[in-house]
Amino acid sequence: MMKVLHYAPSLESGSPDELAVDLAFALQTREVNSIVATPLKKFVTPILSEKVRYARCASRSLTGLWGYARNLRELIRRYSPDIVQAYGYDAIAVATRACGGRGKKRRHPHLVGVLSTYPSSADFAEHTRLMECDAITITRTELRNYLKTFHPSIIKSWIIPYGVNELHFHPTYKPSADWLDRWNAEHPELKERFTICLPASLHEQNCALHIVPILSLLHSQDIPAHALFTGSLRNADPDYLKKLRHDLRAAGLTDNVTFLDEPKNLRDVLCASDAVLCLTQRPVVYHREALQALALGRPTAGYGHGAVKEYLEAMQPMGVLPVGDCDAAADILSQWYGSPPDPITEIPFPYKLSDTAKKYHELYTQLTHT
Repeated sequence: MMKVLHYAPSLESGSPDELAVDLAFALQTREVNSIVATPLKKFVTPILSEKVRYARCASRSLTGLWGYARNLRELIRRYSPDIVQAYGYDAIAVATRACGGRGKKRRHPHLVGVLSTYPSSADFAEHTRLMECDAITITRTELRNYLKTFHPSIIKSWIIPYGVNELHFHPTYKPSADWLDRWNAEHPELKERFTICLPASLHEQNCALHIVPILSLLHSQDIPAHALFTGSLRNADPDYLKKLRHDLRAAGLTDNVTFLDEPKNLRDVLCASDAVLCLTQRPVVYHREALQALALGRPTAGYGHGAVKEYLEAMQPMGVLPVGDCDAAADILSQWYGSPPDPITEIPFPYKLSDTAKKYHELYTQLTHT
């Protein structure tokens, strides 16, 4: 049985690096033995609940790339993986040092680098040792086109979209009656409201301030719109959150917004909402919540660029909005208030997690048979 060590030292809730956990689970059906290496204790329970093996790797308190690399080498000696899969630029920088060499100089284990975000800077992209990996996977073509400016040979990388776990997120899923009873009891302010979920962190990138003119436009049409913010209040940009609260008060909308503060049951919250908005200021390579909402068959709209545009065009084209156009957002929501769109009946290729696992298994087979 093939063995893969998923190295994710920067794993955070909602980040693209959660692919390490999702993929490790999905690969079980393809007889791949996966171990997820992460320093974060809060991920142990969800990892174990999927019956995926877990290994503790060095935390951020261990300074220096070589310190991380020594720790990763110890994990490699302990588990003897066929593949080390490193998630993100920092992890790739560590893994290239831990594995050493490439090609004929390093016959075992093979090193796969996974890129799901833009680098923090052009200088960082240029000096990251991406091409020392045996293979690079990238979630979207646009990111590969950007990176080939610094690494022309990256054009040979694999494009593998990050799919949603179709066992948990699918159009026929419904919250339990008990959950709905608790939800209604805990949020009486939502009774007979048209609820709009904004599943994103409370930072400028996610355009939370745009909800003020959107709600105002809907209320002017006598639509009882109510916004649900799911982002963490603790991790929010404090100045941006202060500005958001100020603008809501100034517009008389304080009672038309609920801050859920990172609910543990986002899947059920999405299902309980009448519509979902994904308002990214800049294009993103991956948007987990937009993909989950669409997979659940929820009426979803978002600014038309990056991954959000791609998902919407594949599953709900009428939800593609001009970037920054609050009038267009209010217009589509007003249409859905009276007549919600038909949900998808099946998640299209390549947006299921099983599609992602299939492509990675093909890559592993190619590497281990050369």
